[in-house]
Amino acid sequence: MVTRLLFCFICLLGAGVAIAQNTLPDGQIEVIKGYEVKLAPAGKIKFVPQPVEVDSSVRRYTYSLLAPSPSIEYLVPEIKPLAIQPEKKSTAYPLYVKAGYGSPNSLLGALSYDHSNGDQFRWGTDIRHLSANNKKIPLQKFSDTEARIDANYLLNESVAVDGYVNGHFETVYFYGAETIPPNEESLKRVFNRFDGYASIQQAHAPETSLHYKGFLQYQSDKDDLGSMETNYRLGAEAGTAVGSEEFPIGLKLLVDNSTLKHTETYQLRNILLQPWFDYHIGSFKFHLSGIALFNEQSNEILPDLSVAYFLGDSPFTFEAGWKGTVQKNNFQFLSSYNPYVDSRLDSLTNEVTRSVYAELRSSTGMFSYSIQGAYTTFTGMSFFLQNRNTPYTFDVVYDDGSYASISAVAELELLKEVDLRAQFYQRFYTLDNESKPWHRPSGELLGQITYDGGGDVFHISLLTHFRNGLPYRTPGGTEESLKPLIDVSLHGDYYFTKSLGAFLEINNIASNKSERWAGYPSFGFNAKAGIMWRM
Repeated sequence: MVTRLLFCFICLLGAGVAIAQNTLPDGQIEVIKGYEVKLAPAGKIKFVPQPVEVDSSVRRYTYSLLAPSPSIEYLVPEIKPLAIQPEKKSTAYPLYVKAGYGSPNSLLGALSYDHSNGDQFRWGTDIRHLSANNKKIPLQKFSDTEARIDANYLLNESVAVDGYVNGHFETVYFYGAETIPPNEESLKRVFNRFDGYASIQQAHAPETSLHYKGFLQYQSDKDDLGSMETNYRLGAEAGTAVGSEEFPIGLKLLVDNSTLKHTETYQLRNILLQPWFDYHIGSFKFHLSGIALFNEQSNEILPDLSVAYFLGDSPFTFEAGWKGTVQKNNFQFLSSYNPYVDSRLDSLTNEVTRSVYAELRSSTGMFSYSIQGAYTTFTGMSFFLQNRNTPYTFDVVYDDGSYASISAVAELELLKEVDLRAQFYQRFYTLDNESKPWHRPSGELLGQITYDGGGDVFHISLLTHFRNGLPYRTPGGTEESLKPLIDVSLHGDYYFTKSLGAFLEINNIASNKSERWAGYPSFGFNAKAGIMWRM
């Protein structure tokens, strides 16, 4: 069957081919291999699409706003070598008590307490006492006690009030007298000093550059010899910033009134007005200010001008300026400076100074220092001479003049736990009337080396104090100089537990018996030891 069908298919295929050969045309055929086609030119048709009108009157759309993602700050990880320990914050001890005893018959004590009720109210108190009695020299003894309480209260986020009350009670003896009378109390002198202060000021307010402060201060100084002085100080200041660079500008006002009463009454009232303006440009900073002083004695205009230059990226800063100051020569200042001053002051005056200075400062972390040279003119500076009738008391003499000075302060980290601090100044006086600056130091050097390798456990300090021999004039008119001061002391403390510790103070190791005031030698070698407690 299959063979028969295959045979029929071959026959039909052969017939089809024969038919196809019979229909092909005869003759020659032309084949075209290349040709060119051109389009007829046509003009451009401008077509502007028109918006499709949409009827939205029957449509309603709902919009959903997604909450923004919170801002995330990725801190760059800091890798420290294993040898560097992480910094630790020093432990705060709100309560501190110190008590001890020493030679010559010396008693000391101190108490400090700070309390904080959140950030709104804080208060604290400090009490200290120190006394000594050297029986080798009759009446060479003293007692000094001071107590203070202060507080700060935040009325709201931008207004704060603070204040303090301070009491200072000091007892000294005129042991410089040649003969001691049977009634030793006749050579005793007791000072009672009180100080109260209250202020209101703007607290932290970053939204404004305006700041203000007002304060009232009352001071009372009285001795048991019949002199009493009261001081009232009322002050106010306000400031703001001007310009896009925020240049500070402000104004200060101070009214300072002193009244001294004994057998007579003396009064001194100062009014000080001080505008100021700070301007900085590039590496320069300018301070433009001045003080207008008004009182019954005289009116003064005192300069307060300075320019500071920051030496590029270096740690050095150079500053130069012209500055004036006012210091009252009242009973409070003079008796605090010299407790043996005559109780019957016959005047209240001002000491006014004007200084031209240049200063170089630098800080590199391990070493920082400041060196200053200055030339100062002054009027009404107080000096002290022995009273002709009672040489163990001192009269105040005032003089005008000038002095050239050089001073320096330095701090150096000698080793990891060893710190060095030093302070020095030297003055060269030129006086209009007096031949020498009686009982005024012309040069001093203070130094301290502290080792605190124990951290919060123990500390050791070596202290030095050097001062030139002070010039003085005897009641007979002879000019001499007192013995210079060379004082070396050693202080140390150690905590047996976190709260309980002990301290030791060895003072004036060389037993230098210099005289700060003619006829009054110092205590010489003395030492104290005791315990400390904190929590």
